[in-house]
Amino acid sequence: MTESPSFNFNDLYRKHFSQESYTFYFELWHYTSADGLLGIIRNEQSEHGKLHFWFTRSDCLNDTSEGTHILLLFRQICSELFQQSNITQSFYDVIKNAEIPEHQFINFPIPASEGFHHESILDCVRCHAYICSFSLKEDSLDMWRYYSKGDGGYGLKCFSLLFDKYKDYEYSDYREDAMFSLIRSYRVIYQDSEKKQILRDIILDTFLAYKNSDKVENDKNQEAKGFIQYALKTLQFKFKHECYSSEQEYRFVFYLPCNKPELLKNEMPNVKFRTQKGMPIPYIDLTVENGSSYLDEVLISPFIETESVVNTTKDYLVQCGFDCTIRKSELPVRD
Repeated sequence: MTESPSFNFNDLYRKHFSQESYTFYFELWHYTSADGLLGIIRNEQSEHGKLHFWFTRSDCLNDTSEGTHILLLFRQICSELFQQSNITQSFYDVIKNAEIPEHQFINFPIPASEGFHHESILDCVRCHAYICSFSLKEDSLDMWRYYSKGDGGYGLKCFSLLFDKYKDYEYSDYREDAMFSLIRSYRVIYQDSEKKQILRDIILDTFLAYKNSDKVENDKNQEAKGFIQYALKTLQFKFKHECYSSEQEYRFVFYLPCNKPELLKNEMPNVKFRTQKGMPIPYIDLTVENGSSYLDEVLISPFIETESVVNTTKDYLVQCGFDCTIRKSELPVRD
């Protein structure tokens, strides 16, 4: 941490939570079941050449440790920094009991006042986060074992820009025909040492902004705790327990307003529900219109022994408007 008398709370957001580089072009793998494949690539005339991906609401994910895991690390780092006299007692007392908020607050563009329709203003609204998971690992045995549950499994090799239409926006981006959203992407971090260093840097920078603040004590306390809670909420989606490291997960996180701002006329995806383990699970279905440009290959699970699977998969994809490489995994496996 570099000491700077001008470093403030606004600098914290810019330094630690600027948009990640999902605009870079790289390969991702999406593992799914046979039923999942038919949900992503649909055999209907109106769906020709399109891809569909389900984003599940963040509080309904399979890994129940995501919320508790980051809090344990955070509190450990807070205690260490205090014991090492890197932060003061007053600052430690402000942040030590910070919790992960249920929602994230995100700025959405709405039309400006009359006479200024070419511009937009930003409205800070409460959002749910919806997550779709990919993997950076090709032909992963662990992923095959998870998705090959009696009905086969498929790995879809996609390119990282497949959700580029659901981009982050700039201040003057407002258009009434646009689907405004905020989508971010994260390489999931598993190593505790890397997670702890990120948390340590955030806490120390927050302490610096706290020391530099000329606001009254109550206001700067609220700003410090507010930023820490924002950081915990965001990093919750980026940090996972080391036991999941074989997944090499890469996540897309879609922020959807809990209540659409009244002045926001743009289209928003509808929340749907599916059942899992006896409970309704909220999700959104995002469409990639020119999906054939982003789907490069389909890899078939090594647990599928039927010889005709490559041909039948190819027949299905061609009928749905996709002409990509189709091959079977060559991993040596036992049933």
